[in-house]
Amino acid sequence: MSKYCLQCEWHVSDAMDYTEAEASREAIEHFVETGHSIDSLRLPPPVVLRN
Repeated sequence: MSKYCLQCEWHVSDAMDYTEAEASREAIEHFVETGHSIDSLRLPPPVVLRN
């Protein structure tokens, strides 16, 4: 999981020891402080199980 700003170089990810909830909280704080748009990317993609 990675969350990143579309207007500057701000980002957080699970590689930085953030849980998904903490990363979301940080992203909201960045948005409130700057008004910048945040996007997210889930890495690696979820595993699809087939019967």
